[in-house]
Amino acid sequence: MSGHLKGEIMLYNFNDIKNLKDQLEFVDTAVIPFVRGDIGEQALSHASDIELVQLVSIQLEKQFKGRIFITPALTTVFSDTSVLEQYQNQLYDYGFKNVVILTHLNLDDEYKSLRLNHIPLQDMSNDIKFDLVNDEVKKVMKSIISIWNS
Repeated sequence: MSGHLKGEIMLYNFNDIKNLKDQLEFVDTAVIPFVRGDIGEQALSHASDIELVQLVSIQLEKQFKGRIFITPALTTVFSDTSVLEQYQNQLYDYGFKNVVILTHLNLDDEYKSLRLNHIPLQDMSNDIKFDLVNDEVKKVMKSIISIWNS
């Protein structure tokens, strides 16, 4: 396990992916950030949602280091979830026990999805933004722990 020990953050980079298979005993949960990328009337709202997903993902990595693997974000256009289904299946086949989708979208029950609130971050001071992001992180952390305990 060249350079990786239990408790370290796992990122989607060359060295971590190279060692990921050996870490599945510890890193048993993959989290897929799943966002809307449609350009149009709702683009500003989608951009705000993407920012929140990114901020929550960063905090999850820090809090659950050595236990979760945050994948690169997947983007949907016109609410197409086919790529999400394919990627989820790949992650299960790879050996993850849990695959969780972090999103603002309403997804089918076939996914373990954790829905974030729509928060207009662009209109808030940094202090308020920080508090609201932390609230979302706590909510997601509780949900992931609940998944582990089920």
